Amino acid sequence: MQTTTATNAGNAPDLLSGILSVQVGNDDKITEQDRIYCQNQQEMLYKTLDQIDRWYAIFKEEAERYQTERKFHYEENGKVSMRDFYTYHNDREDYSHNEFKPFDLLNDLVDKNRNANANFANRIIAYFNRTYNVSVPEHKIDEKILPMGFRPVYETYVDAVIEHLGGKSFRETAVEELLARLSKVVRPAYWSKVKTELKKDKIIFPEIIRFDEFSMQYSQKNRISYGYGGELETLCAGIAYGADDILNGNSKMIIRFDDNDISVTDWYDLTTTNAEQIRFYKNGRIDVRFKDSSAAEKCFKRLRLDEITLREN
Repeated sequence: MQTTTATNAGNAPDLLSGILSVQVGNDDKITEQDRIYCQNQQEMLYKTLDQIDRWYAIFKEEAERYQTERKFHYEENGKVSMRDFYTYHNDREDYSHNEFKPFDLLNDLVDKNRNANANFANRIIAYFNRTYNVSVPEHKIDEKILPMGFRPVYETYVDAVIEHLGGKSFRETAVEELLARLSKVVRPAYWSKVKTELKKDKIIFPEIIRFDEFSMQYSQKNRISYGYGGELETLCAGIAYGADDILNGNSKMIIRFDDNDISVTDWYDLTTTNAEQIRFYKNGRIDVRFKDSSAAEKCFKRLRLDEITLREN
């Protein structure tokens, strides 16, 4: 399956445009590009697990020499368990208590086996989250029952992603999650008397961010307060989608933008086509100017901003 190349909100090649329309199905769940990534990750994982297994076999053979005197057993995950693991002393008058014992290393290799499997699962899921702007939760590995020698397949975690989509396309899921995040950002507070407004070729977003008071007072710079950077990123993602139908927008689409020193008097240019400029205000308001009133209205409705209502006190 081929993909198309376009320009995204951050002026980088948009590889998503051709693959975001892929529908979930039994025969074609992911694209060839996705499959190549997953197979490459699986091959690298197997190489690491093979190395772990080789060392585990070597140290396990050495450990068997002490089976009679230590009376240890192996847990389901391959770890060594014994009653007196660290303080064992034999009654012989020799120096065998100083000898190298492989038990700690065996258990460390079991931990490495678990970590490698967990890394693989989360990398596969993170790839789809990143590529398609969805939010599939991380997969938890049950370390107590994960055996040595286990070889996971990437399809297991692809199935988890597909299940999360609920039969929808990657794009539909990404849009739904973006609109849900944006709704929380633009929703008026209980005490607010203003809401997002469409005004000719502009959309006015009140009370979106806050500036750090310490920075404003002592360095005379407008820096976004801790915890509000996410609101700006979500708003930019929404503008990119509402204006240009792009799903990977972020603050990098604001030209010459420095979140540690934000101008509250000038308009910043945007890399998007239909949304042209953005302006910040000290009271947290953000205005976005579009190429014309028609583009502004289209974005306003696409983002469902016309559905916003003030809360009743």
